[in-house]
Amino acid sequence: MNEIKVAENKTLKLTNVLSRLVRPEELGNLPVILTQMQNFMKSNGAQPIGPLVQAVKMGTGPDHVPELYMKPGYHMDAVLRVKNCLYAHYTGPMSHNQLATAKLQIMAFENDIKLTGDNYTIYVNQDDDDAVIDVFMETK
Repeated sequence: MNEIKVAENKTLKLTNVLSRLVRPEELGNLPVILTQMQNFMKSNGAQPIGPLVQAVKMGTGPDHVPELYMKPGYHMDAVLRVKNCLYAHYTGPMSHNQLATAKLQIMAFENDIKLTGDNYTIYVNQDDDDAVIDVFMETK
């Protein structure tokens, strides 16, 4: 069943998070980067205990180019907590998962909710046809 459930004022909490900044020029090499990250964890005796998380944050430079972070990666955070988020739980074809982000953006627009531009996509489960994805969008 295809479905997007949404909620306001949710808190994203992740523990033992490893992260790595992915620069725009590296986007074509994501499979290689993910393999390097997995090798890094294995060589340091770490086992992944959760799903892959993608974080997109507004850039700090003059052109505000968004920054993409893949978690796990190379920076360690014992706890990552982001409060006051809009939340969407998506179930459906992987090819339409961007609808969850779009639905949250529409919800923010219709309810005059200001967003920071930072969002987190958690790939809970995915295969060729179906996906379960959680999206958190930080509010101001």
